[in-house]
Order: sequence, then C-alpha cells, then structure tokens
Amino acid sequence: MGVRDRVKRHLAEWLSFEHTPTLDPGAFDTNGTTTLTSSHEDRNDSRVSWSTEGTAEVIALAVTVRTEITRSGRADFVCVVTVFTEADKTAVRIELGRESLDGVLAPAGIDFFRRPHLLVLLLRDQDLQYWSGPSRVDGRFNWVNPQHADFVWEALSAEGRLLPILLVDGSEDAGERLARKAAGELVGLAPVLAVDARSQRLLADRLDQIEASIPAGGARLVWPDLSLRHPAFAMDQTQFAPGRLFRMLSSVSVTVRGVNQLLRTAEAARRTARNKQIAADLAAAKAQGDNSKELEAQDRIIEELQEEISQYDSWFKQVEEERDRYKAQAAQTAYWKQEAERARQSSRVRVIEWAEAPELDPINLSELASYLEKQGQGAIIFTRNSYQSWKRDDYPHVDVMRDALIALTKAAIEYRRLGCQLGMLPDDWFKHEWELNLASTDQYMAKQGLDSFSLDGKVYSRLPHLKLGDNTSPNEVGRVYFAMDSEGERFIVDHVGLKLYGL
Repeated sequence: MGVRDRVKRHLAEWLSFEHTPTLDPGAFDTNGTTTLTSSHEDRNDSRVSWSTEGTAEVIALAVTVRTEITRSGRADFVCVVTVFTEADKTAVRIELGRESLDGVLAPAGIDFFRRPHLLVLLLRDQDLQYWSGPSRVDGRFNWVNPQHADFVWEALSAEGRLLPILLVDGSEDAGERLARKAAGELVGLAPVLAVDARSQRLLADRLDQIEASIPAGGARLVWPDLSLRHPAFAMDQTQFAPGRLFRMLSSVSVTVRGVNQLLRTAEAARRTARNKQIAADLAAAKAQGDNSKELEAQDRIIEELQEEISQYDSWFKQVEEERDRYKAQAAQTAYWKQEAERARQSSRVRVIEWAEAPELDPINLSELASYLEKQGQGAIIFTRNSYQSWKRDDYPHVDVMRDALIALTKAAIEYRRLGCQLGMLPDDWFKHEWELNLASTDQYMAKQGLDSFSLDGKVYSRLPHLKLGDNTSPNEVGRVYFAMDSEGERFIVDHVGLKLYGL
C-alpha cells in the first residue's frame, strides 16, 4: 500500500470514528458528500464533502468536514484536509476555522478547536515519516543533554528556520510531562525540547542574549526571528500552556502558510494537461482540414478560458476574505500582547507550593479549605454548606477529592487572572486545561430546586459541578458544586461530597 493510500485509509478511519455510516477509503476515488451521524447525543453530526483535482501525476484530494458548534447564532467548525501527491511525495495540509452561517455576531464556542485526531493516526503509522520543511514531525519531544547544547543553539539561530521551538525546563519530572503533552499538542507547529539542568547552564549566556532564558519549572517559545519577544510560561502556568500555545500558533500558521498551494498546484496541472490536449486536437484538425473538429477544439478552448476566468474570480474572492481574516489577525495580535503582559505579571508573583497543602480530613474540610482560600487570595471561597456536606456525606475517596479541590483552586486563580474570559466553553476549559470533568448544566437539579444557593444576600447558580466518578455505586459518586461568580471573579464552593440527588 502506497503512502497516499495509507493516508486515505487513516482519513476514512478518522471520519468514521464514533460516526455512522463507516466510510470506505475507496469512496474518495470519486467526488461525493455524506452526513456522518454521531453516536454521542451531546455531539453534532458531521457534514462531509470531498473532491479530487489534478492529473494522474499531480493530484489533490480535498475533504471538507463541517460541524455546527455554536449555541448562540449558527456557525460551523470547518476542517479541510488536503492530500496532495506529486511523483513519489505526498503532502497533507490541515486547515481549521469557523464560519458564520447567518451573519449573527456571537461567540462561537471552540470546544472542537483542537488538533484533529487524524494527526495522531498519521503519526502512529510507523511506516510513514512526516516533515515540515527541514523539521521532522513525529509528535515527540527530544531530550537535550550537554553534548547536544551546541546543536540546540545552532538550531535556534539557523537562518531559514520556519518553525518556533519550545524549550522546556527538563530538570524535574514535571518538565518531562509538560514536554510530552506539548509535543503531542503542537504537532507540525513547534518542535519541543526538554533541556536538562546542565544544558541550561551551558546555554544560559546565549539564551540571555536573546532574552529567552527558560523559566524554572516552565517553558519558553523561541520564534525563528530571534529579535522578537519570546513568550514564557512560568511553573504555575504550565498546565494551560500547551492549549494556549496551540491556539496561538494555529492562528499564526494561517497567516504564514497562506492559501492552499497544494490544491492550486493540482488545478494548474489539470489546466496545463487539458490545454496540451486541446492544442494537439486543434493541430490534428487543421492538418486534416476538418473544420468541424477545428471548431469543436476552439469551443473547448473558449470553455477552458471561461473556466479559468471563473477560477480567477474565485481566487480574488478568496484574497478579499483573507484580507478580512488578516484584519482579525490584527485583533488577535492585540489580544496576545495583552496575554503576554499578563503572563509577565503573573511570572513575578510568588510560586505556590501545592505539595504543601494539608491532607483532607475524612470529615473535616476546614484545614484544607482554609489553606486553599489563603492561596487563592479571594479567587475561591467555601461556604458553610460545603463544610457541612463534607462532614455529612462520607465520600470514601478522600485523596481524589483533595486533588480535585487543589486543581479547582488553580483554575479559580487562572479564572480571575483571565478576567473570567476563558475563550472557550467552561466544560472544555476545565477538561483541556485542568483535566477536570465539569458539567455546566443539570436539568434534574432545577426540577428539584437544587440549582441555586444564597450567600451574603445574593443568589448564585449551583449548576456547575465537578464529576468525580459516575457509573458506580451511589456512595462513590463524588461531586463538587460551585458558582462561577464573574462579578466577584471567583469560585464559590457550596457542596463537597456526594451527588446531590438520586442516591
């Protein structure tokens, strides 16, 4: 099986995962459309279309996947995969975007905005190797020890480098975990290097020259242009660093990589081949003195020219759309400047040693809650009801609850730092950034009058809750119910223990 066929097989597998009907790779041999029905009730169906452009020698398969993602106004998350083959080389381009369907200006939730699983399938195929320019793309990070230090600097300072490089402090186990997670998230966007302590000392002076030293326990993204300001992530920011880098670099990649040249190359090859054939037919008709065939060939020339004009019109329209997108890029640039300033400010604050958090007493929440409130500095508070529920409920997995409350406090601190602007749906933010399972709604709580609570004369929603185990015995279904108070920029925890109903 050739490279192109293997890629098409992975493409069909990706599209068919947890969807029906199952696509056969052979379906891509002819143009087509289909709707793939999701097997999950909470996920929307995918509308898929594909077409082939080019010749036998230069060919491009373009697959477009559209999934409705917004809850306010109508918009599609769009993923376009182009599989291009010329001679013995195959290239894959993946484009991600959002497209408004009704002109309504509303936040389009980016719960789908993450690397497509197709990338994982391609990189797992040991018979395939991928490159982005001179850089090998494999979804893995590389360790840097002292014997590699000079090579790292050469890579950082090399002219013609296309991709940024993420340098991670690899002196602790946490650095290895960060490097592994970032490498998987930033496939094709940035190589990831975990630099050990000795190598950092060898590179210190040179990194200082470009203001790109690696924060202790953190990471530094080094742009190809060394004169730029290189974003840093401190130790307390590493949990959300891979996701934030993905969104930032994906946005920049759109501008740098521009229009889909793979598809345009295939279209140009088709037009060239067709023009040669028309010219040959016209010459043969003239040689034979056959006026009817000559007229037929000229009609085909006119048809081809009209098609080219339509194609140019389409390109001009695309250029106008890209111009508008570049305006949006300017707005995003302003956003990332603001984020960089926030990152610099937060890097100057004290680093919290979460390992020093007290153990959670099986019936008394007060010691741990007091510690978390102190570290949160107002970003999280626990109500009297939360203390009482923990004392009453007898939840058996105490260590699990302790870890969840510590992670919730970290999330609360970041929630305040971001000004309550998460940039995605809360459920996805908690899962992606903090590895917590959050449910923002619960229809049964409202029916039973459990969806709100009062504090200091104000009523707050108690619908958001962390889920610590489901599909198990009732006395092991853990829950943390809390309010996300945007006015006070804080989380208010009102229940710690078991599920509020159905026990």
